[in-house]
Amino acid sequence: MRADLDTLLPALRERRNETRENRKVLPEVREMIRASGAARLLQPAAYGGAGGPLRDIVGVASEIGAACGSTGWAVVQYVIHPFMVAQWPREMQDEVWGDDPKGLVAGILIQSLGRYERVDGGYRVSGRWPFVTGVDTCDWCIVSGYEEGRAGEHESHLHFLLRRDEIEILDTWHALGLRGSGTNHVRLQEYYVPARRALSMEALRGGESPGGHWREAPFYLLPSYPIFGIGITSGAVGIALEMAAEYNGIARKKGSIMAEKNVSAFASQHIRFAESRAAVDCARQLLRFAAEEISAIACEESRVPSLEERARCRALATYAGNIAVDAARAIWDLSGAASVYSNSELGNLYTDMLVANQHFTQNKDVNFTTYGRMLYGLDIDNPTL
Repeated sequence: MRADLDTLLPALRERRNETRENRKVLPEVREMIRASGAARLLQPAAYGGAGGPLRDIVGVASEIGAACGSTGWAVVQYVIHPFMVAQWPREMQDEVWGDDPKGLVAGILIQSLGRYERVDGGYRVSGRWPFVTGVDTCDWCIVSGYEEGRAGEHESHLHFLLRRDEIEILDTWHALGLRGSGTNHVRLQEYYVPARRALSMEALRGGESPGGHWREAPFYLLPSYPIFGIGITSGAVGIALEMAAEYNGIARKKGSIMAEKNVSAFASQHIRFAESRAAVDCARQLLRFAAEEISAIACEESRVPSLEERARCRALATYAGNIAVDAARAIWDLSGAASVYSNSELGNLYTDMLVANQHFTQNKDVNFTTYGRMLYGLDIDNPTL
């Protein structure tokens, strides 16, 4: 199967402002996402998914992100988290996808904000997790945490898979950009989670996980955390592409009041806009390259990527995202005073881009430090990789 975006993309553009006002994915859009297959790109074929390849998420996420940045931000979550679910034992995958292979999975992987204690048959989980994009319209949600009294001990870090109706969703997403992504907080208080729904951090770090799909498809040997940045950045690159398209339409008709010329007549505009558009195209190609490079390690060499290869994948995605946001800033600078109004589509796209750039995967200092340490032969400083 492959994602069918023919119906979804025009609907997203038409409902872009409505989605922003709704502050979460619209109910009818949720159903179109489920029907399109976009969220099942990395879902195992045994459960109705495409089973890869990883590079496909670059095109799909960037196209959806261009049509609606908020919805694209949510769809990225729905694409990546099924890859993680595929690492759970089959019993749990049956529970998630057995009756509904179109089920959407969101999640938050900030383990320091969750705690659990062991009880008979499972765990008591408590915590409050921010920034759970798409949680209002998902079917399942992943949260994570440490064992009580063992904060910082990474071997105690577990992920928990819960139905949406089992978690408390807090209405906290009142944001400057990506306003329709529904990136709300979630909370659990002493909630019992059966043992089958828990998975260690180690099982998501690549290799022979309990899910077993790696036996038929080496693609599932890949670690989950490094590839997350490729998905996130693809959605952001889509927003930058839409900014370029929006500005192009404006500049063709826009006149300079002071110079009494059409803006498109200025050579300086030609140079700066062409450079920005080229930068965004390069960012998308870099993401495809990163996806193909890390996939080949598993799919062609049948091995798990090394720590340096994982850090490189994350760094390449970070670099692509920063190229895209720099291009978006350049386009914003070209756009002039008319874009500052709250009803400016270009202005709204720019704030979407700025908010997207705040994601951890886009942080140059953090992700380049990790890759730099690997290049110098030092110990890795990110236990999730």
